[in-house]
Amino acid sequence: MDSLTVGIKEEENYFSLPTEVVFSMAARNNPKRSYLFVSKLIGKHIPVRPGTPFIAGFLLASRLAQTLGLPVVNHQISAFVDTLVLDRAGQLPAVNGPYQTFRSPNNVKKHQPYKPYQPYHLPGRALFIGFAETATALGHAVFSCFAGRHRYLHTTRENLAGSYDTLFFTEAHCHAPEQRCLISDASLVEGNDLLVLIDDEITSGNTCLDIIKTIQGKYPQKKYVVLTILDWRSNRAMQNYSQLEKELGVPIEVLALIKGSFWSRGTSPVLDSPLAVASCASGPAGAVRMLHLPMGVTVHAEVAGSGGTRAGYLGSTGRFGLDEQQNNLLHDQARALGQKLARQRQGKRTLCLGTGEFMYIPFLVAGFMGAGVWVQSTTRSPVHPHLRDDYAVKYAITFEDPFRPGVPNYVYNIPPRIYDEVFVFWERQVLPRQVAPLVQALQQAGIPNITFVIFCS
Repeated sequence: MDSLTVGIKEEENYFSLPTEVVFSMAARNNPKRSYLFVSKLIGKHIPVRPGTPFIAGFLLASRLAQTLGLPVVNHQISAFVDTLVLDRAGQLPAVNGPYQTFRSPNNVKKHQPYKPYQPYHLPGRALFIGFAETATALGHAVFSCFAGRHRYLHTTRENLAGSYDTLFFTEAHCHAPEQRCLISDASLVEGNDLLVLIDDEITSGNTCLDIIKTIQGKYPQKKYVVLTILDWRSNRAMQNYSQLEKELGVPIEVLALIKGSFWSRGTSPVLDSPLAVASCASGPAGAVRMLHLPMGVTVHAEVAGSGGTRAGYLGSTGRFGLDEQQNNLLHDQARALGQKLARQRQGKRTLCLGTGEFMYIPFLVAGFMGAGVWVQSTTRSPVHPHLRDDYAVKYAITFEDPFRPGVPNYVYNIPPRIYDEVFVFWERQVLPRQVAPLVQALQQAGIPNITFVIFCS
């Protein structure tokens, strides 16, 4: 682990966010890339308060709004930045709501989306695309900050058959490189004035270039914007963007919260499985509950290569496309479900765990479950844990993917006995035997009460 060194140079910091609030570093178990910029804002590898990913989305949305010439409220942006800084310093009081300190749920009017700000009004048609699996919630949060004729779509690693125009592209450095856009309605990608791609960080930026070329070849757009928390592209990588602009004859703009450069020296070990630092704190096992709580429309899609097996997916995640009206309804449904689950809590420290690319809805629901709630998600990203203060990933839980036998999944940074309970949110139907390895691992981490919340049958 000590043979890998990464250095960074910050060049632009648009909202003056301290870097220690935004990210830390870890070593990948991946021969394609040894290092990982681990976000402290999006709730993937590091648990965060429910409001943090929404604040990150608002800051990115504000970055875009300013570039488009839309009016923004600077004191609102500063207040969100201060919230992130105070939270990281452990000085933020325990409060309710997905946006934390800005409004009590009791002040939210019925049928109004729960937002502490006025949305930015887009002047034309736009499509927002969030990258799986890391930025599905981040992209959705950005989309939710706007009003107008705009829609949201996230890429997916789910291999679904059916009447979709599936656009394929690759994330070459990734552990699971194949990505897809499922175009269920051509109007999603036709007639847009702007197409916005959202990711948590870009290094080479090649993934965005790949999807832009794929989309532009079939559904020409007028303008592309790449929104990212971190932009580490080299001069050569930025030249690649300029070159593609010329080739396609369409503007491509990259907007980041923090822009800079980095260098790396050495490698991390590549093993059959990552180095293990598990939370071994077994105590008396509590209840394991399975709650089936349908929410909104279920899309039954055929899983490719499964011999015709169909699986249920939520229609409101963004995988199949989502408009503003559907999104506002989703917020109402999430508030009702969160308040229902709040009444079933059994502890003062609760983890709400999304699964894979299913992040936004669990985080939104968690924001209405009361104080003392943290959120994060499982991931397929293999990272070496290491018990060191300045290292981003200290603990690791490994379990088999319930839907892909032999494919390992991970949950990071659950110290021993830190949570009283965990709510694990599954979009698809799971059976007790499929999640038994995860139950055992969570119990070994000293979490006595485990509840699985299942949305689709």
